[in-house]
Amino acid sequence: MRYFHLSFLFLVLFSCFSFAQETGFDHIQLKYDAAIYFDFGKYNVDKQADSTLQVVKMICDSIENYIISIDAHTDSIGSIENNQRLSENRASSVKQALAQIGISDTAIVQIRYHGELKPKTENASKEGRQQNRRANILVYEAIEMTVLTGQIKDKKTGEGIPANVVLHTKTEKDTFPTLPNGEFKRLVPSDVVMGIDVYSKNYFYETKMFKTKKGKTPPLTIEVTEAKKGDAVAIKDLFFYGSQAVLLPISEPQLPKVLRFMEINPDLKIEIGGHVNFPNRPPVTEESWEYDLSVRRAKLVYEYLLENGISEGRVQFKGYGNYEMRYPKATTEKQQSLNRRVEIKVVE
Repeated sequence: MRYFHLSFLFLVLFSCFSFAQETGFDHIQLKYDAAIYFDFGKYNVDKQADSTLQVVKMICDSIENYIISIDAHTDSIGSIENNQRLSENRASSVKQALAQIGISDTAIVQIRYHGELKPKTENASKEGRQQNRRANILVYEAIEMTVLTGQIKDKKTGEGIPANVVLHTKTEKDTFPTLPNGEFKRLVPSDVVMGIDVYSKNYFYETKMFKTKKGKTPPLTIEVTEAKKGDAVAIKDLFFYGSQAVLLPISEPQLPKVLRFMEINPDLKIEIGGHVNFPNRPPVTEESWEYDLSVRRAKLVYEYLLENGISEGRVQFKGYGNYEMRYPKATTEKQQSLNRRVEIKVVE
């Protein structure tokens, strides 16, 4: 566990400002908002707040880099000047209470005194006034960022091309266009596994995973293949339950990528082709179970596209059984996994 002092906060806020047009990721994330309530005219933190303070301590202990802000308030009884001083005293008492549970002053980067100016609710009732006599303890996680640069290129020519890029982690997503030459620059969280999805008109989409590094992550070069008539690519990471036409949950995010590819390329017509792994054997018959499985897996993707707005005239499906295995004499698991696939093929 570490906490960040005020100079770090200024640095993070400066980075946020400098890269405001470059990133969709937050640099400081609110993790917990606790409220300490006070009796009328009082500012001492009483025993009833102990459980709340212990939760704050537990949250801080679970965050590697945390910072804290305190916002103190009053009800509207009394003068504005007196209420302003009362809110200052309440904030000071909360700061002292945090110190008693092991929160350093250095971790508290901001203290604001609002007096009666920012009520949580109306002050007309006794209950409402009690809700307004409070101090909020805001616990933030400070996220260390790194600069990510990259370029999208035509796989055949090596030339940079414009594209739409989606960067994503388990909890965050950032979508943006590249420069006309395919270059991009973003601030992203450091030392995390990220995914990148690339979409460009008249090209097959591309997707890959990578891990960012502290400081500066090495530049990414993503090559995409032109989507021409007769060309086909396998849908990446599309995994099914064994011998079924049912997607594993981990593969469900792959179907929206196919949909996005079709939306970006409204003039393309495609075939969804299903292939099964049945090596070292003659071609199966169309009446066989293996052939039917290849049809049903292709149909699953086909139906998803139709259900999400792609017209029936733009997409068709077909099963190929084991007719077009990449490794007809497969012996390794990797070769067999490449045999069992669903492909996108451009037909027009």
